[in-house]
Amino acid sequence: MRRFIPRTVSNIIHFRGVPRRRSIEDLNRSLAEHINKVQDIALRESLTFHNERIAILNADPKSRFFLLWFTISCYFPVITACLGPIANTISIACVVEKWRYVGIRRTEDEGANHYRVSDSPGIFAVNILSLVFGFISNIILVLHFAKKLNYFTAQILNLFGWTTAGLLLMIDVIVSASTDFPENYHKSIGFWYACITSGLYLGCTLTLSIHFIGYALGRYPATFNLLPRERSIMMFTVWLSIWLIWGAGMFSGLIGVSYGNALYFCTVSLLTIGLGDILPNSIAAKIMILIFAVTGVLILGLIVFMTRSIIQKSAGPIFYFHRVERSRSKLWSKIREGDLNLTEEESFEMMMKIRKLSKKRQQLFSLMSTVTIFAAFWLLGALVLMFAEGWSYFDCMYFCFLCLLTIGYGSDFAPKTAAGRAFFVIWAIGAVPLMTAILSTVGDILYELTTTMDKLLGDRFGHGIKYMIFQGTNARDSQLVTSGHVVNESDAEEVASAMDDANISEDLDDQEELAANNDSYYGPGHSDEAPMTASTTTSSLQTEDSVESDGLGDYIHPFQSLMTGSTLSYTMEHPEMLKLQRLKKLLRAVEKLHKVSMEDGDHFFTFDEWSKLRELNGKSTSMEAKNFWLSDDTPLKYPINQSHFAFISLFKKIEFLIKDIIDDEKTSKIISNTMKEDDNSLEDSFTSNLLNRRRTGSI
Repeated sequence: MRRFIPRTVSNIIHFRGVPRRRSIEDLNRSLAEHINKVQDIALRESLTFHNERIAILNADPKSRFFLLWFTISCYFPVITACLGPIANTISIACVVEKWRYVGIRRTEDEGANHYRVSDSPGIFAVNILSLVFGFISNIILVLHFAKKLNYFTAQILNLFGWTTAGLLLMIDVIVSASTDFPENYHKSIGFWYACITSGLYLGCTLTLSIHFIGYALGRYPATFNLLPRERSIMMFTVWLSIWLIWGAGMFSGLIGVSYGNALYFCTVSLLTIGLGDILPNSIAAKIMILIFAVTGVLILGLIVFMTRSIIQKSAGPIFYFHRVERSRSKLWSKIREGDLNLTEEESFEMMMKIRKLSKKRQQLFSLMSTVTIFAAFWLLGALVLMFAEGWSYFDCMYFCFLCLLTIGYGSDFAPKTAAGRAFFVIWAIGAVPLMTAILSTVGDILYELTTTMDKLLGDRFGHGIKYMIFQGTNARDSQLVTSGHVVNESDAEEVASAMDDANISEDLDDQEELAANNDSYYGPGHSDEAPMTASTTTSSLQTEDSVESDGLGDYIHPFQSLMTGSTLSYTMEHPEMLKLQRLKKLLRAVEKLHKVSMEDGDHFFTFDEWSKLRELNGKSTSMEAKNFWLSDDTPLKYPINQSHFAFISLFKKIEFLIKDIIDDEKTSKIISNTMKEDDNSLEDSFTSNLLNRRRTGSI
């Protein structure tokens, strides 16, 4: 089956070792293979989402249906994993509770003037049969999530099992409602639990059916689009269901209420709402509610965290990627057709505008989705409770809003009817955890907006003013302003050194020209191994050859004598030394990039900085290279950590350069001789120092 695989992410070219004696063609070929591998690894490692999410989809990211099939492949299994165990939990109440009672009141308050009537044998038998099919289907789903059953077998069994369970219970409810409720007979909480359970079973059938249709249409392979650690969400929902079943049975006996009302009590307690209409009066009940609530809240918190993590780490970045790709592809089509002509810098700026606009749209979409989901749970829940409890719609809105925020005054409002309590159980289990995830998402959005405003304030009024506003006036004395930037006094010397080192690149350019005319090693026309002065990915990532006192300087001590003194004249005699100089400069660039990444993990590079990084791979004059930033190969169409991308690119270049140095006999011989000279020099110096100390009598 054909699959869509991002060409710059998934098409990995295996890189093999380079032999010692190589022709120019072999060297260029190995360089091309290495460049492709560096681009792929750097992009794959710096993506903010897992590439497997979209690699399995047979859909173009810029198509309108891409998000649809992604949502179905990823989120529908998660929805089923949440609905199935909850349906089994409520289905037990359908069997344990009698579906009807005789009385003059419609409330479920214990001690009311009514008594329950046993269900007819046929209704009870079908109810039991539905429960069995539902439990078997849930076990099959657990095995499917654990990859103990293959996709096709599990889907067929699940669809048959849940469809049968849902239809049996639906028929049971319809027959019971039409024949078993004469005058003064009322529907108990068990009857309403049966209605809800039937809907949940058929909901599982619907989600799995749609997922199976996508597989049948070839939109994705026979699997759930979930990472291995995300599949464990099924086990947590099963544990929550088991905890609720155990709690309902226990508190039914400790408090003296029916199983259905005990399940309602457990739900109110577990979600920390605390309505106060059912209370643990005995000491045993009070002790057990402490154990039950603490453990249950932890399990529920894990489910909420994992669900939010799945959505946040996939939906946000992939939805953003889709928006960027749609806008970019339109511009790229115009460029290829000749309707739009841009310079390389204009192409980069256009791509950055697309990314910025897509990010704003993504934030707006997240905010609107959050508000819509919140409003749906709030207003629809209030509407159902209005009919179930007979309250005014305003009172229902007031009650639902307090429950969503888990306030629960208790003496104000609480559901009393069988329909109201049954609905509240399923509504609260879905709404309250979802509200927690929504509030967390809104908090992230507001924090990001605040950070953006902070940066805008700094750009508009100056970094120094912004620093004093947010850090206090005392910070003014400990700051030095250099070229419009605020620098700590401890870093002033390093910044000045980095600025002075800018002249080093001119000397290296002269060395490159001399080496380019020397064909003894590289051969005519070879330029792929250009010195890496351009590989520094931020303006602060300048070389620091003059600073040798830090840890990195000690690390490259064997090369130090080759890098100082009259390097220009030495390079004329030994052009192989350019590789060692490039290696040192790359190591310096990595060190500076590491500092930038630590200070700002979300650092965004400018056009000049990206261009310098791109020189690692060489440039051409073709139309695609001229408009590289809008082409199909641009890394900017993906949501990536730019600092991490540059970091991996530099490291892979260092890896290739070291391998090239090791494989090259001339350079290896020079390094070996130099290290021997350094060792002999150190030994002579130590011997001379020892003799002098003996003469002076200091030892």
